[in-house]
Order: sequence, then C-alpha cells, then structure tokens
Amino acid sequence: MPKLNDTHQKNITKKEFDPFEKERLLREESLTWDTSKPTNAAKDDIPIIDLASYFTTGSAEALGAVADELRHACEEVGFFSIVGHQIPHEITQIMFTMIEQFHDLSIEEKLQIKMDRPDWPVGGVGYLPFKNRKLPARDTGNRNEAFVLKCDHRISMRDNQWLDESLLPEFRQTSEAYAHHMVELGMRMLPIFARALEMPANFFDQAFLDPLYRLRMTHYPPAEEITEDDEFGIAPHVDTSFCTILAQDQPGLSIYSEKRSAWLNVPMIEGGFIVNSGELLRQWTNDRFLSVKHFVKTNISGVSRYAIPFFFNANSQHKMVCVPSCCGPDNPPKYPPLSYEESQAVAQGE
Repeated sequence: MPKLNDTHQKNITKKEFDPFEKERLLREESLTWDTSKPTNAAKDDIPIIDLASYFTTGSAEALGAVADELRHACEEVGFFSIVGHQIPHEITQIMFTMIEQFHDLSIEEKLQIKMDRPDWPVGGVGYLPFKNRKLPARDTGNRNEAFVLKCDHRISMRDNQWLDESLLPEFRQTSEAYAHHMVELGMRMLPIFARALEMPANFFDQAFLDPLYRLRMTHYPPAEEITEDDEFGIAPHVDTSFCTILAQDQPGLSIYSEKRSAWLNVPMIEGGFIVNSGELLRQWTNDRFLSVKHFVKTNISGVSRYAIPFFFNANSQHKMVCVPSCCGPDNPPKYPPLSYEESQAVAQGE
C-alpha cells in the first residue's frame, strides 16, 4: 500500500500550495485503501505514555524523558495512548452520559441546531445528521451522527449552536467544561511536543495564543451487518489537527501502521486517551512527525458506541514556519509558511 505522502507529495510541496488539490487527491487516494482485514494491535504496536511524572513535578528531567517517548511515537507510529493526564475519570464519564442523552433526543429536536443551516452565521457547528457526507467528505455516508462545537480567536462558545436549555439541562455547561479540560491538557502537552523536536519548551506558546479547537461528540448506532454502502462508521481519513485527543467508551478505531504495512485495531486503555499527530503537525515538522490514516467500521457490537475526539490546533491564522530542527541545507522546507486556514480548512468544508 502506498504511503499517503508518496501519492501527492509533488503537489503539496509546490511553492504555491493548493489545499483544494491536496484534498481532492486525498479523497481519490482514500478509495484505494484496502481496509478489509484489520488485525488487533500487538502489545508494543501503539505506545502508552505516562504523563504523571512530568505533570506532577514539572522537572526538566521528567520532561526530557516523556519527550523522548513522544518523539518515538510520532516518528514511528503516529498514534499513542496517554495515562497520568490528570483529567478526572468522572469528568469524562459525565460527558459520555450527556452525549448519550443528546443523541436520545428526537431527530426533530436535534435538527433545530443542524450544522450549516442558512440562518446561522457560523459554519461547521451544531448537529451533523446520521449518514452525513462531511467530516470527512466522502462519496458514501458516514454511519454516525455528531454534535460539533468549535472555538478560536473569532468564535466563542456563544457563537456555537445550542439546544434550548429546557430540552437538555446542563448540556452546554457540561460541554464547555469538558472542552476547557481538553484545552488545558493540550496546552500542558505543548512543551513535550517542543522538546520532542529538540526545541525550547516554550517553542509553541506564541502559536497557541487563542488556539482553534473542535470538540466532536459522536454516536455510532448499532447495525445488524456491514454492507458495501454502509461499510464505515467514519470513512478512512487523516486528521487536519496539530494533535487529536480521543475518548471512547468502547473500541472501534483502526489505524494504518506503516511499520507493519497493516491496519491495526486500537485497544482501549483504562483511564487513558488516544492521541495522534495530525496534518498540521506533519507539515510543521517537514514530514518528520506522521499523520496516520484511520477509520471506524460500522458498529455491529449490538450497542451504541460513543466517541469524543478533541481536535487541537494552533491559532488559525498563525503562519507555521518549518520547525528549525526539522530542516537544514540537506533537508530544505517542503512547505511555504502556512496557517491552518491556508492549509487545512478546506478539508473541514470551510
């Protein structure tokens, strides 16, 4: 199976970057990915990184040790699990309970806040209906439904679409609180990413003033069988993010391992989050860190599956100049300085 970069590297490293062409080629290539035989990941396939020592002590020694682990994970795998993250378990469980209650509402109630409705000024927020063809945009529908919120330097929580409080009391309050915890976790991890790239611990600080983030609360309803038209809960794709932090209530995610040339089913880690580096970070690091394709098959477990991916990005207008440790005379930058808006927003339909 060809690597993602091999297929459209010539286009995306042109001096005049064309995000529309990049997205077109990615959609075209995704149709060739053979996802028919994922295998269960072996014990050492997906690293588990314990953040407890660094988060507790803040010491340079602890930071260096965890940065070494993250460097290996992002260069060799593109996915890893984190534990010791200091997000209380009950915070995540309350969010899952609230998501289940949201998706138990009638379709008529949820459609009141349908994504991209013409009378709402902010796109890409609100309810994304079942079998949608957006996020990712593919030719067949994604067999899930979701609620999506986003914030950046121009969009606040009040600019998102919210249900009437009487329909689901505390839904907005719970969602905002969970998003706050995820932003805090992402910010605390920035020094680890920086030191993993042999840069000062504060290297990313300026770029993440008023970060762009999305929180997606996804429901994968159960199906009796997998059919050709309903093969995916969410179609094969790569994330546009700097990194993604995922909570899930049961397994379902499959990723592609370049090392093993195989699709791997990602196991659940009790109390952990699954993290992956995305396209934003891959380009920022001159392709040093991976952005790995992944998908979720149609849910045939017999019960609903819920997942909460948090997509963490730099300020959407921050120009990403190649990380100095990732380029040099023999390895020039492959991309011009680009912001998220210039390089990734097309994939989000923005």
